[in-house]
Amino acid sequence: MNSVKRAAASGRAASGRAALAAVAAQGTQALASFLLLAAAARSLGLADFGILGLLYGLLVVCAAVTSGFIGDSLTVLDRHDRSIRSGLQCWTFVLSLGCALAVPLVSRTTGLIGPGTAVLLGTALWCYVIEDLLRRVLMAKLLFVRILGMDSIMLVVSVGTLALLAHYGPLSVDSFLVAIACGQLAGAITGAGSAGRGERYLVSLRSPAWRTVAAYGSWRAAQQMLRPGMLTVVRLLVIALVSLEAGGLLEMARVYTAPALLVVSGLTSYLFASFARSDESVAALLRRADRGVSLLVGLTVICGAAALAALPVAGPLATGQEPPALAVAGWLLYAVSVAAATPYGSLAAVRVGSRRVFLLRLADTTVSLGLTAAVLLVSGNYALAPLAAASGSLLGGLAIRSLLLVPLRSRETKDNRQRRQLHKYPATTPVESNTERHMGTNV
Repeated sequence: MNSVKRAAASGRAASGRAALAAVAAQGTQALASFLLLAAAARSLGLADFGILGLLYGLLVVCAAVTSGFIGDSLTVLDRHDRSIRSGLQCWTFVLSLGCALAVPLVSRTTGLIGPGTAVLLGTALWCYVIEDLLRRVLMAKLLFVRILGMDSIMLVVSVGTLALLAHYGPLSVDSFLVAIACGQLAGAITGAGSAGRGERYLVSLRSPAWRTVAAYGSWRAAQQMLRPGMLTVVRLLVIALVSLEAGGLLEMARVYTAPALLVVSGLTSYLFASFARSDESVAALLRRADRGVSLLVGLTVICGAAALAALPVAGPLATGQEPPALAVAGWLLYAVSVAAATPYGSLAAVRVGSRRVFLLRLADTTVSLGLTAAVLLVSGNYALAPLAAASGSLLGGLAIRSLLLVPLRSRETKDNRQRRQLHKYPATTPVESNTERHMGTNV
């Protein structure tokens, strides 16, 4: 009996360590992004910083697509099956190379960047996507401590490369792309070495399961790219309708508020995992989601109030100058909207399905972008863009709760009531007799 208790206690301790390592790994990845962009805010002009923010947003969008399409597929499907693994390899080649070629080509064609920067962007993008997929392999095996080591190497190499480049001359957008590429490549090499022999092998590309991988991964990729895609389009709208400098100021405010979004993303990741493991009723899970929303919104409001109060001092320390207060407030309100919406989306993805959640999320993304464009056209005030984006996000969370989760709870309650009734009135009593009895009463 004591051995059973010790085993259970050991299992709980191992789960706690894994959860702590997962949070730490996410924090390390976010810290690397924050340090690079904070350094960019200090060393680049507003126009160049706006361009870098847009390019970095494109990296995140491409990683969201490949992570959903390939990363989620290798986690759920049998990646050791030869045809599945062949399909994963083929899709990795197609999507990573396609992103690395298409994004720089479009950016160069539109005149946003020059040819040299386009080459560096393609290299950084490919390294970024491959590193993220290797990270997903370790995540699928719950090797969060190794992910932490992988992200730490990436952070050290990225910052070290940037410091080396700064030693030999002024930093530019190209300098940051080189630092990103070097850091992600080092992280990818570390991740490949940490995966173990059981994951570090290739199979023949004959008869790949293209459709099997795509059938699962396409909806996940579409859903995961919505939020980073929306933020990238918001940046584009600000640059196109206002100016590059306005895009730089908006990105500076976003960098300053990044810790608030980190808190939200970390806790919502925990909620998603707990929903997926739970066998509780929808009603109980919905109550947990409601409590999660209350907790997340409260924490985000507290963090936001502290960030606004500390803006005159902390803003220059983080970004080299004080970010616009209205833009900071807008991003903080956007973080509140994410906190209010994401738990419901996580629960719906587990209990309802990805397709219906995606359609509602697509609708709220469209509303956000429409409101953002309207605000920018009417007022020309870039600082109002995050507030407009927050409106659609908040409406999307409410729609998921009211249109998907509440009806699901009602159906579950009705089914439970019917089962209790059948249990109370066994099969010897026909179900029709209840109906007839009610009909007789009505007559």
